[in-house]
Amino acid sequence: MDIPFGIREDIGFREAMEDEHAVYDDAEMSFFSAEIYDGHGGKRPAQVAAEMLTPAFLHALKMEMKKPESDRRRETDLLRGAYLEVDAYISTKRAQAGTCAVQLYIRGDRFIAANTGDSRAIIGTQEGAVVLTRDHKPGEDPELSRIEALGGTVVNFGVPRVEGVLAISRALGDTCLKPYVTPEPRIIEGTLGCENDRAILACDGVWDVLSPEEVIEAARLYDDPEAAAGYILEMAREAGSGDNITVIALDLRHYTAGFRRKKMKITGIYDRAGENI
Repeated sequence: MDIPFGIREDIGFREAMEDEHAVYDDAEMSFFSAEIYDGHGGKRPAQVAAEMLTPAFLHALKMEMKKPESDRRRETDLLRGAYLEVDAYISTKRAQAGTCAVQLYIRGDRFIAANTGDSRAIIGTQEGAVVLTRDHKPGEDPELSRIEALGGTVVNFGVPRVEGVLAISRALGDTCLKPYVTPEPRIIEGTLGCENDRAILACDGVWDVLSPEEVIEAARLYDDPEAAAGYILEMAREAGSGDNITVIALDLRHYTAGFRRKKMKITGIYDRAGENI
């Protein structure tokens, strides 16, 4: 897959670096992925997720491709299954730590993006930038209503926190805060167009201080995605971020240049977080 990428990370003012990232490129399946895992309370859940989540998805996808097309499960269901599988594994270790997650998968002219927590994936368009993910904050509906319906509480200690502890409402791990903190991902899929020139994934250390429009315009200043990722990181630092930061920049220009479709199109959004209440 001809998708140049660059990655930059920095510990910031934290005592430890709890972020992990991964990039997978499977030419046989025409599959490319970029992903970031922003750990909290310890790095191990982020490491496990970076090592397990996409391989679990790809294994399930390869198994489905052996079936008749009419019997195959949707890719979005397979990705949700991978999230739940990784969360279950982390939970067997009774980890009190957890991790946010964000992925951008590209297969041919299609994309899937997924997240839990407040890391984001954005993609450049002719109009500017589209945010493919949604932040999961406990003080905002529908997350607040879901937590309270399950018998949990959201307490404001500086910012709204689940049970007064965690400032996000979805994550992998965080065994002590289940079921209020759920591993259920929000998944979006669609088709790419030749307008899609850049994509950026980053943890909240960037998005707390920079807008999607600022980030995509910064990426467009550089032909080298590694330089673009580094510039975005430095912008976040200058804007006051002291958090761990990881940035992945993708240069999609050559990849999408030959697409017949000009505009990207979102074809579905899937979110099952509130189904069992």
